[in-house]
Amino acid sequence: VINLAFSPDNRFAYVACTDLTLHVFDVASGKEIAALVAIGNHDWAVTTPDGLFDASAGAMQALFYTVGREVIELEQLKERYYEPGLLSKVMGFSQEAMRMVNVLNEVPIYPELKAAISTDLKQLEVTITPRAGGIGKLSLFVNGKEVAEDLNPQRARKVNINMADYAKYYLESGSNIIGLRVYNSDNWLKGPNYELAYTPPPTARGTGTGGTEPTLGAKPSLYAVVVGTANYAGEKLDLKFADRDAIAFSQAVKAAGKKVFNDRVNVTLLHTDANDPSRQDISSKTAIQTAFATYAAKAKPQDVLVVYFSGHGVNYGAAEQSLFYYLTKDVASEDLKDPEIRKNYAISSLEITDWVKSIAALKQVMIIDACNSGKIVEDFAGTRKELNASQIRALDRMKDRTGMFILTGSAADKVSYEAGQYGQGLLTYSLLQGMSGMALTEDKRVDVMTLFQYSRDRVPVLAKGIGGVQTPVLAFPTSGASFDIGIVDKEVKIPLPAEKPVFVRNNFTDEATFDDGLGVTDAIENYLREVTIQGAQAPLIFVDVKEYEQAFSLKGRYTVQGDQVQLTGKLYKGKTAIADVKQTGNKNDLRELAAAILEQVSAKLK
Repeated sequence: VINLAFSPDNRFAYVACTDLTLHVFDVASGKEIAALVAIGNHDWAVTTPDGLFDASAGAMQALFYTVGREVIELEQLKERYYEPGLLSKVMGFSQEAMRMVNVLNEVPIYPELKAAISTDLKQLEVTITPRAGGIGKLSLFVNGKEVAEDLNPQRARKVNINMADYAKYYLESGSNIIGLRVYNSDNWLKGPNYELAYTPPPTARGTGTGGTEPTLGAKPSLYAVVVGTANYAGEKLDLKFADRDAIAFSQAVKAAGKKVFNDRVNVTLLHTDANDPSRQDISSKTAIQTAFATYAAKAKPQDVLVVYFSGHGVNYGAAEQSLFYYLTKDVASEDLKDPEIRKNYAISSLEITDWVKSIAALKQVMIIDACNSGKIVEDFAGTRKELNASQIRALDRMKDRTGMFILTGSAADKVSYEAGQYGQGLLTYSLLQGMSGMALTEDKRVDVMTLFQYSRDRVPVLAKGIGGVQTPVLAFPTSGASFDIGIVDKEVKIPLPAEKPVFVRNNFTDEATFDDGLGVTDAIENYLREVTIQGAQAPLIFVDVKEYEQAFSLKGRYTVQGDQVQLTGKLYKGKTAIADVKQTGNKNDLRELAAAILEQVSAKLK
């Protein structure tokens, strides 16, 4: 111990040690509640006495557990013991519930595993020896991508795997890395990754289930499934920008991708705007699943897969069983209690994982620009408005099983999701801004990691002035190297909308009653909404909040004489009045009055 200090309220004692750890004690009980570990100059980990942990991405690769004399990788216990936001929870700053877990000396250890490839290269022979935890599922990976979740449903001690069944996933030249993971009988603790090098014979290439014979030396292709859902069943969940986000992102992928992949760019665009001629189909669950299946029949290991979802996303399920769900157009409410609704109209993270696994492409990118609205998300997140622990774990499992680079942007509600002066969701706007030049390499390449890191840092800046939007979450495979999805030179045009003036809530009252009995305020805001939904052509954006940094608003009073309304007020930018407003109109046509007011102040909207 080298130092001791107390929190200002004397609730906590902090003990600093020479091994670069800081221990936090609850003063009332005298018990240690957490330990902070510094790793290098940038990484960190937080642990609790019962084994829960939180850590930076770099620390995840540097830490490990021990159970007796068994060394267990940190990644292997992530399913059960990973608790995002751990420190704020144990210190009482977060109201989100923390999972209860058994102490580490009760860990039911996974089986021992040995494997070898037969001399004729046709069979993978696996031997499993159970230990305290029994035998669970056996998962197969090819080049870091899970291609079979469970090859041992009978829980046998010897398993033979036909290598030709997975030929569609093998690289056309050079060696492939075959990975095996065995779980304990409860399927929550997995053994270390058992890897073998494998160079398949020519006759085994492309002959597996769902595969086609590849051409040796074939150039890579880009496949993209781009989904946007703005128009939901009913009006409760409807969004303004999700369709346009998908359209703009698909245009950017096509334009930039052609510079790398030439005519080998395949983009499937699914959304709910029936007036857009570039849409291939409406974004129903069936259409989305079909798009993945189509690419599964075509893609090769050397190809690139880009998956993009824009719309509503919620979590459903308890604790470790919680799954992320993307809501398709046929959903009318964020309530997913009905299993038929989940089955037919919502897409779970497990389903997305399976669809991605069916596509042989080894370089994979997923972007989820989702608005987390509704009671279900509030139940999980408590008072927090960022991705909650259940969502992070669900997406982290998806990343581990698919080897994808994943970027998720979460907002607390529709307002914060669509906030901003750009007519787009902020995550998508940041990606387009990055591709336009802000996050390119020196030679103008669109590098996935560079782009995602830019977006993660940029969204909070774009959202400044409005609550609810949080820092995007970036997940990337442990051993996956970044790659390019395009080049943006002078010939490539990224559809980046210009910054537009933002209006927030307005306020007008009748001079005689000190109330807005006529509904002038609502009429102006409804007209602003009409203008906003014009999308790229809209001259302004209306955001339904009280305050937004440097936003415009209208305030004033009116008198009514007969059918005539005489209105006087001021145009504000932030808290500063910048122009007087005077307008006369008919009380039976308040929309025309609102239009006249906006036309009058339009020259001041700069």
